[in-house]
Amino acid sequence: LAKEGLHWNKYSDAHSNVQVFMLSFDNKTLGVEVPIWLKAEELGKKFDEIFSTKEPLSGHIDVLRLEDDKLWIWDYKPNAIKEKYASTQTFFYSLMLSKRTGIPLDKFMCGYFDEHTSFVFKPKEKYLEETQLTLK
Repeated sequence: LAKEGLHWNKYSDAHSNVQVFMLSFDNKTLGVEVPIWLKAEELGKKFDEIFSTKEPLSGHIDVLRLEDDKLWIWDYKPNAIKEKYASTQTFFYSLMLSKRTGIPLDKFMCGYFDEHTSFVFKPKEKYLEETQLTLK
């Protein structure tokens, strides 16, 4: 889908071409540029230590898809293979959407991609526990 979207050339930037192509031609894509946030109290007392603020953490999910009874959080990253923090970003997006909707984290999958490669993983609260965080 990314490769087809990039060749679509309807818009001047890659993100828009991939996102709108998927929204237009993929019936599993639910939304693009979905705004999301997490309040400090939803993560616990370590929030301000991690993020150096008490302000909500926010972002936009590039592509939200529903496939095989899982909500997929996708982030388009040109040259995805060189990304260092995309998995952390998509993990927090899944956590934020879980908090916003009440849908358990085990109903989510995460990934980031470009036209050549995709990387996927299952977000788990264990990730937070390993960094000594607790969820409320």
